[in-house]
Amino acid sequence: MVVTLPEPTGDDAIGVVDLHLVDSSRHDPYVPARARELMVSIWYPAADRAAMPVRPWFSEQVARAYADGVAEVGPPITGSWTLAPSHGRVGAAADSAGGRRPIVLFSPGLGMPREASTAQAEDLASHGFVVVAMSHTYESLATEFPGGRLEKSVLPRAEDIDQVKAQVGQAMQVRVADTRFVLDRLADLSTGADPDADGRPLPANLAGILDLSKIAMFGHSLGGATAAQVMHDDRRVAAGVNLDGALWGSVPTDGLDRPFVLIGGTDHGRAQDPSWQQFWAASRGPKLEFRLDGSQHHSFCDNQLIVPALAAAGIVPADFAAEMVGTIDPRNSLDLQRGYLRTFFDTTLGRYDNLPKAPATLLHPEMIPVP
Repeated sequence: MVVTLPEPTGDDAIGVVDLHLVDSSRHDPYVPARARELMVSIWYPAADRAAMPVRPWFSEQVARAYADGVAEVGPPITGSWTLAPSHGRVGAAADSAGGRRPIVLFSPGLGMPREASTAQAEDLASHGFVVVAMSHTYESLATEFPGGRLEKSVLPRAEDIDQVKAQVGQAMQVRVADTRFVLDRLADLSTGADPDADGRPLPANLAGILDLSKIAMFGHSLGGATAAQVMHDDRRVAAGVNLDGALWGSVPTDGLDRPFVLIGGTDHGRAQDPSWQQFWAASRGPKLEFRLDGSQHHSFCDNQLIVPALAAAGIVPADFAAEMVGTIDPRNSLDLQRGYLRTFFDTTLGRYDNLPKAPATLLHPEMIPVP
């Protein structure tokens, strides 16, 4: 059984490049004997979709680690299944005809690899954005480096709420530092420098299409909290979206003065989450909240595509799929998220001039505005 990615909805061909970045100024907080190193994927509008190989959705190693991770929270995955490739062409020349493009950073949920939100990243790229997705090494369940080196999570299983808070608190600090380091490397890249630690050549024209004056960020779960805290700490990020994540750090009490959107699952919103209540009261910038009816926490990443497909094939139980991703149709859920993300980033990065007005054009019965 093969799980496929829905086609991106934009007109642009998609290129992708994976970069190995090393922060030699920082000891890795999880493995102090090493300098901090990251893998990022940059998805971008490409000039030619046919000339280069297609990037895997997940590599074989990351797919195995993903299956092991799912089995830790549910039934073992024992059937035969594979993931189809993504739609991104590895190393394809960037499309310079459209000029400089806005940049959107992405951070995944706690323990998740960056590949687990490929459907959102490549769709934004198909609409003209440059999307920079990060794996947070040693917290992510698996990060694959050039040559096949796989670094797995070193986080122990948390036994109580105090351990959970300690892990999340450390992860937030590491993620914010990771993101700000990546922003610095994007600035280097835009000047023509190659930040890849292994010196692999960059795609043609990539440096010339980065618009460092238009940067936004989104994330799922702890990645959404990371987006908010990065905005708090770094004014280079102009707007953000949190997909169903409780907020951590100083941003709940300090708020933000730039546009931010909260999108929660069926049972997650300001009424249930004190961190969202604090943030809403403290924020002085434009803000919106939506509730995606019928969704669950893992509806906001590629789990909403993978787990129901495994359930349909009898590889995992149907009730496990409903617990993970709810009852909303996965393709409909993805279409809504793609549309709202794209419209918000279009609005805040220059296409529209009225934040509250533009998303209203996309209102759908399952995406409920929360006043």
